Amino acid sequence: MLGFVWLTVRQAQDALQAGRLDEAFQLVCQPNVRGHKRSNDLMVQLARALAERGERQLRQDDATAAWNDLLKAEQVGVKENATVRLRQALTGLGIAEVRALLEAGAPNRAVSAIAQLRERQVHPPELKPLEEAAKDWCLARDLAERGEFSQALDALERVRRFLTTPLTQLERYQNQLHEHKHTLAQLLLNLHESGRQEHWHEVLQISDQVLAIAPQHAEARRVRTRAWKAIEPATLASVPQQVIGPAQLEPITQYLLWIDNVGGFLICLSPRISFGQATPENSVEVALLADVSRLHATLIRDADGAYVLEAMRTVQVNGRAVDRALLKSGDRVTLGTSCQFQFRQAVPVSASARIDLVSGHRLRLALDGVLLMAETLVLGPGPQVHVSMPDLKQPIVLFRHKDGLGIRTSGRMIINGQVVRERGVFEGSATVTGDDFSLSLEPVNKQLECCR
Repeated sequence: MLGFVWLTVRQAQDALQAGRLDEAFQLVCQPNVRGHKRSNDLMVQLARALAERGERQLRQDDATAAWNDLLKAEQVGVKENATVRLRQALTGLGIAEVRALLEAGAPNRAVSAIAQLRERQVHPPELKPLEEAAKDWCLARDLAERGEFSQALDALERVRRFLTTPLTQLERYQNQLHEHKHTLAQLLLNLHESGRQEHWHEVLQISDQVLAIAPQHAEARRVRTRAWKAIEPATLASVPQQVIGPAQLEPITQYLLWIDNVGGFLICLSPRISFGQATPENSVEVALLADVSRLHATLIRDADGAYVLEAMRTVQVNGRAVDRALLKSGDRVTLGTSCQFQFRQAVPVSASARIDLVSGHRLRLALDGVLLMAETLVLGPGPQVHVSMPDLKQPIVLFRHKDGLGIRTSGRMIINGQVVRERGVFEGSATVTGDDFSLSLEPVNKQLECCR
């Protein structure tokens, strides 16, 4: 056994002299090496070499690699001046990063950065007020989402007391919450009055305004659901195309699109969709089987057809952490640590977009993508389509029509057993076949009820 220990020490010395510090570290950390009489000097040299390499990494702006070297040097168990010096430098850098994140108005990222510093045994007294400020700022955001603006403003006042210097982003957010507080008070008065008089269309409009500033406002969500149930879809106007299918009892905001030999897709009609974890009681539009929060982010399409992503929890766009971002076609969005999707707008004349999961996660149902429908969706051959169907001779266009959907293409189609030419409109479920395609659409709520 002693001969083997001597051999291991010798191998570690050779690795250290050759600059293979990670190999030397692995050898030195073996339990039987630490008590060997020749290992003490070796450990001192290795700790110094790791700390010096960490300093070089830090000068090259690679703080992660520097931390790795520091933690290895400290694990060797020898206290070196170089090790102490590197820890002081990295601690100062970490605290500066937390301050910068707070100054940028990114408290969620600041909380994550502080947690990482704590894992690295960083406990200076100046970190504590920054930690409390970041937590209270995150709490203020959660309260604001629920419409509890007074409590949110109280939390922001605590943030001010914890920080020694004023922050522009904090002041801007405070001013925004003050405005939202006054706006919400008036909206709720209007909402109560419209609900009392059963003016359901007004209730929908006002509740959407409330949820735009407080996405988790419980009363607005409850009243909006009641309004949707109370409203029957408007009668379709007389148009020169055939209307196929029975009237629906509730407005439809999502469809499942199944295309033979192509795949399945979730169609979202609302200009605002939310992303969150797929749980039986969760009502987000895009329910993900992934390690994400119940409400992780929202994506909003504005009147100009632009898509704005708003983060409730940790979100990155193209590897950069964001709280709010204007998405461009091709952007990759990461929710949490690993759930990633790609955003694409491939049709210049359409404000509709497509989302594809690219991280191996999936939706509640096994689908190939999410289609965010503005006015039209294009299916067919070529690159500028929302769904590629290479075998089609002519493209298919799905379009909005009152509370239903329409479909148009050249030639004859059969919709729910009825023959139409070039275009038709249907409400609710539909099966559509043509000379070179077959597809079906059905409201999401029916499908989910069957699958639960």
